[in-house]
Amino acid sequence: MKKTLAVLAIGALSAGFGACSSSSTPLSPSATAERATPEAAVRPASAPAAKPGPMTIVGIVLQADGEFDVLQAGVVRAGLVDTLNGKRQYTVFAPTDAAFVATLGVADEAAAIAAVNSLDVDTLKDILLFHVTHGRRNSASVLAAPGYAMLNGQKLTREQLSAAGIAATDISASNGIVHMINHVLLP
Repeated sequence: MKKTLAVLAIGALSAGFGACSSSSTPLSPSATAERATPEAAVRPASAPAAKPGPMTIVGIVLQADGEFDVLQAGVVRAGLVDTLNGKRQYTVFAPTDAAFVATLGVADEAAAIAAVNSLDVDTLKDILLFHVTHGRRNSASVLAAPGYAMLNGQKLTREQLSAAGIAATDISASNGIVHMINHVLLP
């Protein structure tokens, strides 16, 4: 059941995100993933290859095999794919699957996905947007600031972020930065 839900979530994200690399290598804190360009598939053999760039935030979430399956399901359900796949720069504090399992008090990832999918869409969107702020904020600037205005309109304090436990930092995306956290932030 867990594998089926994860496959369905990944399939839905793949359809919504466009062409992403199919590598299943987990991301390290300093890793930047690259996106395959559609132009490369149709360019003549004599044309120079386009240099691939970093993936968008949603591409990184999709690429992180086994780390963000619950977040993937939530982003799709809340209708935030276009927001996090666009050109605007964001910093995302991305809760791991274990963070959702612990916060929701469920047994495993499959139960967490089911719980996220059962939430009211507006409530889910409010929770997820409390994990996103405007601009590219690396770990040094994140920890130095007293707080941030989040996309749900509320303020996230440094204390709340510290309590969430940052697991990995500065994962660069073409449209921002992702920091992996160990707890779900609740508005």
